[in-house]
Amino acid sequence: MSRFALPTAPTTGPYVEQPKGFDLLSLPGLRRFLRWRHARLALQLPLLILAIFVLIDGFTGRQLAPRNVATTATWLHYRGLVVVALALLGNAFCAACPLMLTRGPANAVKRLLPREIRWPRALRSKWLALFLLLAVFYAYEAFDLWASPWLTAWLAVAYFAGAFAIDALFPAGTFCRYVCPLGNFNFLFASISPSQITARDPDVCRSCVGKPCLHGRETTADPGIVSSGKNYVALATVTNPNGTGNFPGCESNLFVPTMTSNMDCTSCMNCVRACPHDNVALTVRSPAWELLQRPWQSRWGTPLLVLAITMLFWGLLNAIAMVPAYFDAARALSSWLSIRNEHVLLAIMFILFSLLGVSLALGAAWLADYVAQGRASLREALHRWGYVFVALGFGFWAAHYMFHFLTGAASIYPVFQHFFAWRGVDIDPNWVIARWMPSAWMFPVSAGISGAYAFLASYVTVRIALRDFGRRAALGMWPMLLFVAALTAFQILVLAQPMEMRGTLLGPQ
Repeated sequence: MSRFALPTAPTTGPYVEQPKGFDLLSLPGLRRFLRWRHARLALQLPLLILAIFVLIDGFTGRQLAPRNVATTATWLHYRGLVVVALALLGNAFCAACPLMLTRGPANAVKRLLPREIRWPRALRSKWLALFLLLAVFYAYEAFDLWASPWLTAWLAVAYFAGAFAIDALFPAGTFCRYVCPLGNFNFLFASISPSQITARDPDVCRSCVGKPCLHGRETTADPGIVSSGKNYVALATVTNPNGTGNFPGCESNLFVPTMTSNMDCTSCMNCVRACPHDNVALTVRSPAWELLQRPWQSRWGTPLLVLAITMLFWGLLNAIAMVPAYFDAARALSSWLSIRNEHVLLAIMFILFSLLGVSLALGAAWLADYVAQGRASLREALHRWGYVFVALGFGFWAAHYMFHFLTGAASIYPVFQHFFAWRGVDIDPNWVIARWMPSAWMFPVSAGISGAYAFLASYVTVRIALRDFGRRAALGMWPMLLFVAALTAFQILVLAQPMEMRGTLLGPQ
């Protein structure tokens, strides 16, 4: 049993409250495809092929960012499609992550080692992921990664090498949960996704022997050829048989009937394939459902909620760094501190912006608690209101990424034409097609996205206040509502400014 399962589960009925909605796996053909043992590989291969193009063009192609697959596919298309997937479906990109294809070679290396190394207890939190995300965002600005195909290709190499090394030395799933910056970005914002893995019938899970969704199973037609002897399930007893062989369980140690969150769920669907009773659902839920359950309080706690706040303000800074006011502020700070080193100056701005953001967010949360109940604790306030910052932060990132994605989404076609033309194929890239989004649409779309998630953050604020403060809810909600309104207005003001068209050859019409 997973350490995340409830130790005193009731003898019947649900283990925990899970969303009750339409099961997406009931759509024609989807459950059958995802129960196919090679389904994840089928999803990973397209992104693996794209990664190969990124490496080839990044290292050997023309070093002009808008015409190179490495920078265009990574900083324009990948980021835009990630937020679209998170908003409309869930953590789809972790499900198709090609980095996990290193696990085969990593397992081969692991078998040569005397023993598997346990991940250090001090690093079993989200603090490391927070600092690695900061490092990626800092490197993006400091080294203009968006403008360098060569550096972007090296970043891809670093990701593959890191995934391979950590999976070779440590238990499977360590890289995803504790290290991967992209994965933890997706984990955090999958909390507002409209779907979640749930159990169709918790009583089936309760009577299930071996918990294959968690530990995996081995199924053969002949029990005499079982290789591991662990969690053997006879083929004749499998509901909707999906083949024979070894079916891995959840490498994030998530037990399906106890899941109240998308955190750490890579959407790999191992649980769907391993469950011998076909009892796993992908349930539609409200985008606010998880934010109102306090799912991180007992599992990840303070580090994850601090990550939510910092991601909110790093998203804002990522957009501000592309408008004229940012460069004016950088020049003023440089003159005041007599610092000419751009990297040092950028580090100072990151630190100051992070400290200011955390202070403002914690101040608003503390004030909300104090107004509502006459006393306040920073930790208690963070654990109560931290989920509001997740919704607000996703709105900021989504508005910014979609601004760039919609500006240059069609450019992927001429960029691949250029890839082959650069290598001697007789193709004339049609660059005009890259300019397809009228400029008059850009601000309304990005401001609309920001406003939609500000509304979600406001809704979560009101629901939390009503849940925790009863009659005094109206008093407690206003500091947070004002914080949401002020920060959203500031972001919309930023989006309205002239912005660098990073990664695009042609701006909008």
